[in-house]
Amino acid sequence: MKKIPIVALCGFLGSGKTTLLRRWRRDESLADAAVIVHDLSEFGLDAELLSGDEATPAAGQLDGRVAALHGSHAREQLHTSVGSTLEAISALTPAPPLVLCESTGAARPWPLISALTQDSRYELRHFIVTVDALNLHRDFADGRMLTGQAPAPADGALQQAAEILAEQLLFASVIILTKIDTIDQSIVDAQVETLQMLQPQAAIGLSAQAGLHIQQLDSTPAPKLRELTERAERFGLTQETATLDDVEAIVLRDPRPFHPERLLAACQNHLGTGLYRTKGYLWLASRPGDVLLWQQSGSQIALELTSYWRAELVHNRDGKLLEEEIEILQKQLESEHPIFGDRHNELTLIGLEKDRDAFHTALLDALCMEAEITEWQAGKTFPDPWPKSIRKIE
Repeated sequence: MKKIPIVALCGFLGSGKTTLLRRWRRDESLADAAVIVHDLSEFGLDAELLSGDEATPAAGQLDGRVAALHGSHAREQLHTSVGSTLEAISALTPAPPLVLCESTGAARPWPLISALTQDSRYELRHFIVTVDALNLHRDFADGRMLTGQAPAPADGALQQAAEILAEQLLFASVIILTKIDTIDQSIVDAQVETLQMLQPQAAIGLSAQAGLHIQQLDSTPAPKLRELTERAERFGLTQETATLDDVEAIVLRDPRPFHPERLLAACQNHLGTGLYRTKGYLWLASRPGDVLLWQQSGSQIALELTSYWRAELVHNRDGKLLEEEIEILQKQLESEHPIFGDRHNELTLIGLEKDRDAFHTALLDALCMEAEITEWQAGKTFPDPWPKSIRKIE
């Protein structure tokens, strides 16, 4: 029987894996593809984004064609959970043309490869590693730190990031350099040269705003599992844990709005190098209607307007809703917070303990206090230093 190909997408935290997959998922030829999301977060945000549903798929289960392997399924139970997921995918009708797997940026590559290749009905078609061009330029001397051409970073958090990135690149059959629109072309060229030196067997693709299509990789040879196994044995990586030991995730959940100015100050003063990634949903007191998807990696922060809170829509300020639609919204809000409705913040913070906890504390301090909430209810306008222009990305 023809084996089902698996395309694994690895890469350090915030390097653009989910952005690429969201773009690929809009391709009609991939409509029946199955998706495995290996996520360190405890609430599986990436699986929610890729499934297109409001509800997060249950951890460790195949929901439709999306499996959310977050929490313990991403760490201690990875091999077992992937095995049961592949079994469930094999029973889908129609059979998927391929399986797309997105891994957490804190993943060690060999345990992931080992888990994905345990079922003989599947084959590893690509092991893709995404590399953030801007972070590679700012933090790793355009990759020369990874080759030894530049001194290793003195910062311990950056040194650990460099080590896991180098380990991921060791197994790459394809390297995708993302966010190339943020740096000069001459720098991109230098980075490509260095990445080719690091992994001469890998094909290298360039992506700006998720502009690389998966079909562009069709001519790239599949990795040979025997060679990957020998590589893992040669470098002593066969007994590694599924994720970095020191990198953990915590979740901030709170219904109160963020004060826009204090949130900016928290980012300016408390984004340590050991806070590798923050992602989730939040709302600002100055924008009570906007469901904002927050994504931070290193010094980069992106805000995406994904939808609108029901608690704001129910007021029908533009007069476009029918009476029946308003009644449905009111019914949905009956069980929500008496002041904020369905508005809430849910952010996952991933990184080393010191910087992760410091930013968590700063975020809590950036939430509106009781007096400010009273002012918000009375219609006070809050100064908002965050960008207000919206760019639509196809």
